[in-house]
Amino acid sequence: MNLALVLAVVLLAGAYVALICPTLRRLCRKYEVEDLSPEWLERFSAHTYYPMERLLNAEDFAFLSRQPGFDFSLYRKFRKDRLEIFRQYLNRMICDFNRLHLVARVLLAQSQEDRSDLLYRLILLKIRFSIAVLQAEFRYALCCLGVRTLTARVLIVRLEELCAQLALISELGSAQTS
Repeated sequence: MNLALVLAVVLLAGAYVALICPTLRRLCRKYEVEDLSPEWLERFSAHTYYPMERLLNAEDFAFLSRQPGFDFSLYRKFRKDRLEIFRQYLNRMICDFNRLHLVARVLLAQSQEDRSDLLYRLILLKIRFSIAVLQAEFRYALCCLGVRTLTARVLIVRLEELCAQLALISELGSAQTS
């Protein structure tokens, strides 16, 4: 194999690992029950993440470039700002997902019945969410380089799945106490 090719692959892999280390830390961050509040849980809605879907949509950038007086520096600033906003949404989503996951696990632990089937679903959901985040990080890096666009649909779907599981667990817990 060509040494330059191997070196390029190693450098790209190293850059990707350096990029995802902070994300892995956020994904693996442990929350304590004391970090949760009933007010936060009551106010939480996956709908707050819907704007992520359009933040880096190529159509918006194409529309901007067709406008009279288009300036490429404006395009770069618009894209940079949107990438920054997307990053903030993603960081908050990871935090919220982890908190919701903790709430679901606590509710399952308090259950008087064996709900290992639901715990298994929660574990799979955490894995699928983590994979979706890592894929989004890779696409985010490509988007920063201007190579492609990025959508958050899969991330939002995983968050909604967790909300549905949490509602099911809450419903089962309510049925037990009645």
